[in-house]
Amino acid sequence: MNDIQYISCEEALLIYQKTIEKSGGGFSGIRDMGGIESVLTFVQNDLYYPDFVSKLSYLLFRFCSGHFFFDGNKRVALTLGLCFLHKNKHFWAALQFMQRMEAFVYQIAASNIDDVLLLRIIKCVVDCQDFDEKLKIDIIHAMQKGEIKNFND
Repeated sequence: MNDIQYISCEEALLIYQKTIEKSGGGFSGIRDMGGIESVLTFVQNDLYYPDFVSKLSYLLFRFCSGHFFFDGNKRVALTLGLCFLHKNKHFWAALQFMQRMEAFVYQIAASNIDDVLLLRIIKCVVDCQDFDEKLKIDIIHAMQKGEIKNFND
């Protein structure tokens, strides 16, 4: 899709640096530069990610679960998602994004929310819609799965 504005590797690294600085620090450093470059390139593949929502979902999921940085992966995933929304003029969705997605990013990192469920969540966020009842139930089940896993540890 030619009209989608993508995040460059340089922009992603700057976002990472500023996110770590502004959010109180952490262990600074890149673990997997190849992974970062791969995600930022692959998200542009319209055969795999044919629309904006699928691209945003992939970007968020991979940066959250990919552990490309020594610290701040969830924070950077959120910030990159916000930047992607803003670059593509989804201003109202961007305004709500951090608040609506913060808890979900934690659940992605904990492997409780998979890429399929995340895509459904992101669609509602981009469309500035509430979650329907089925999605709410699926989110609850995903989060409960994590609680049961933690309880058994």
